Amino acid sequence: MRGFLTGVRMQLWLVRRQPDSLMTLCTIPFTTVMLLSIVIHAARPDLAAAAMIAPALIGLWTFSMSLASDVISGERWIGSLELGMSAPRELHPVFLGRIAAVMALGVIPLGETWLLGWLFFDVAPSVHHPWLFALTMVASLFAMAGTSLLIAAALLLSRNGDVFQNFLSFPIYLLSGVMVPVSYLPGFVEPLSRLVFLSWSADLMRDSMKDAPVSGEALRLLAIAVLGALALVAGRALLAATLRRAREIGTVTYA
Repeated sequence: MRGFLTGVRMQLWLVRRQPDSLMTLCTIPFTTVMLLSIVIHAARPDLAAAAMIAPALIGLWTFSMSLASDVISGERWIGSLELGMSAPRELHPVFLGRIAAVMALGVIPLGETWLLGWLFFDVAPSVHHPWLFALTMVASLFAMAGTSLLIAAALLLSRNGDVFQNFLSFPIYLLSGVMVPVSYLPGFVEPLSRLVFLSWSADLMRDSMKDAPVSGEALRLLAIAVLGALALVAGRALLAATLRRAREIGTVTYA
């Protein structure tokens, strides 16, 4: 736990010292305005809630790709990963703490989206099941932290991690149905979509904003948590294997 809290404090200090790392927040308004403009000018106010959920989840994923996934690779490029590997304690809790701090900042796009919708379009969807909405957001943050650790460990194996980071953006947005529900996608895509926790998060958050009762909410929350836990376990195992291999070959940097 001490290593985890140290990682949280370290990441918050780095964000305060390098505010340009929060540039992701500057892209959320454009996404929000674009999506809300489409649904409002198409005379589909019933889709306004979906148009406001999408930028929030996109912002959460973007935080993961731009900050959390760079936690380990950034240490490698500046040459400090070797120092951490020589410490008597394991690095996993520290990295997970840093990623958790980034995920906490990932809540900001949700408030930003709601504020912009109200200011520019006078749209403020009601959340008819607030506790379910909150639990879904918490479960999504947990799943995103586990996914970020897995992606960060995988990127550590590659010399061209930026290429993979760019790929894991718009294809994931489409596959997870953050804007267009998975049910509207081709049938063969749905099994793949259900492997992405964001598809469960988007559906459940949209349902929690409807007046109708929500069915199967417990199992759907469990699906988000299980996918996050699997990613967390896989990320920890992959990171341990990567660092062990680095010790065996004697380097974690590239010539």
